Amino acid sequence: MTYQIIVDSASDILESEYEGSLYPVKVVPLTIKIGSEEYIDDASLNPDILLQKMVESKEKQTTSCPNPSAFEELFRKADTTFCITISAKLSGTYNSACLARDIVSKDGHKVFVIDSKAVAGVERLMVNDIIKDLENNVDALSIYDNMTNKYNYNLLFVLSTFDNLIKNGRMNKFTGMVASFLSIRPLFCAANGEIKLIKKIRTLTKSLQSLVDEMPNLNAMFKEVVITYCANIDIANNLKNSILNKYPEVIVNLVPTRGLTTFYANKDGIIVSFR
Repeated sequence: MTYQIIVDSASDILESEYEGSLYPVKVVPLTIKIGSEEYIDDASLNPDILLQKMVESKEKQTTSCPNPSAFEELFRKADTTFCITISAKLSGTYNSACLARDIVSKDGHKVFVIDSKAVAGVERLMVNDIIKDLENNVDALSIYDNMTNKYNYNLLFVLSTFDNLIKNGRMNKFTGMVASFLSIRPLFCAANGEIKLIKKIRTLTKSLQSLVDEMPNLNAMFKEVVITYCANIDIANNLKNSILNKYPEVIVNLVPTRGLTTFYANKDGIIVSFR
């Protein structure tokens, strides 16, 4: 019996991070379009160059999900596959993976498609939990149940701009426009796969402190944190120190944004995932 884990590029995972693992991790890229130029969100994409292109261009900027065929090709490479996607309420990626699952299941391949109901570090935390469960010989159905029903994953984020979220229909237009107009740094969370405003805060410093304080309200037992940051390692390091000062027993990892999360988080954006 062979196993593998598939994620989309919204996870910010590079396949090279899991080289040598008994359970291969493969990434299916989304696509970013700026005007007439397309960027495949894979390991060859430089997020800094993408960010520069985004700033310089006045043309329409959009993203698109992978075709089912991209998932189907990978699903056929193992007997059992766990596939984790960006929230189904934010992207068509989950639906593409489900269509591919239905095709390969006719040939005997078992595929468990998991809606992360989030993005970025939540997908990474799920991958690591699946690997741990496999190493402990947990059966596939129980792993799927752990991912979807038992383990508690959460996400909070603070952004400096909301343009691409609003223009691409990922955020309530009124909420985004109010935040932009008032120049505030509101605190958001992922709530059942959708973006939810928690607090309206004036400054970045206060917003990040509020984020730290809010974490146990969402998950009192959290043990591991992933801070995903866009083009500002100093903000990420300061936030990591704040989290460790208040919750010294947790593990905190820093991860730079890749293509898709760079597109939506933009410079100085911070995404905090924990479980």
